[in-house]
Amino acid sequence: MWKKTFLLVTCVFCLVLSSCIDIFQHLTRDASGVDRNSIKVTASKTIFAMANGVSDDNIDYEKLFDESSTVDIKEYNQFNATINKINDVMDIGYLINMNIDYRDRSLVNQINRSNTGFIPRYNGKNIIIHIDCLGGNSGSTDDNAMAAALLATGKYRLLINKKCIANIEKVSIKTYEGETSINFLDLYDEYLVEIPIPIIFVSDVDLIIYSK
Repeated sequence: MWKKTFLLVTCVFCLVLSSCIDIFQHLTRDASGVDRNSIKVTASKTIFAMANGVSDDNIDYEKLFDESSTVDIKEYNQFNATINKINDVMDIGYLINMNIDYRDRSLVNQINRSNTGFIPRYNGKNIIIHIDCLGGNSGSTDDNAMAAALLATGKYRLLINKKCIANIEKVSIKTYEGETSINFLDLYDEYLVEIPIPIIFVSDVDLIIYSK
């Protein structure tokens, strides 16, 4: 699904060769114990307009939305997911919100079996978030690497509340090449993790958050 969503944003808005893609994910837990998972995929309007040699005022973004296919969120229906268009002064894209009750054992078993993208899996005290390769499998490795270089300014950012994981010991990304530790920031009641988009564009990634 997320490969389709990414391709919708990149292909419809001609951004694979021209613009900056950002993916922002926020994880928290409400008072009832249900995890709230929000995922935002956006592209910069300014860079998009510059790449097409026109003023931002001359682009009908709502028409682009209307002409594009509806984003498929069937994989997330089990989490009561909702999707909203983003069309503000700076960005265009989509926001998906969903609720996940990890006390539901049948739901947890389904999560573990499906390995759905951007859905946290609790492995003991640790958290694993799988991210499918955004570059797809149809293109060559060289094509994916070139597109990744053109998207070098984009980032995947995860902001995770300490209600979900109180104390992080380390964070790593696992790809077909192996596992590599990455930095994270302690922001008082939340943690921030960042991954450059090119890494996700050339390989499937498991983001592993280790608890103390």
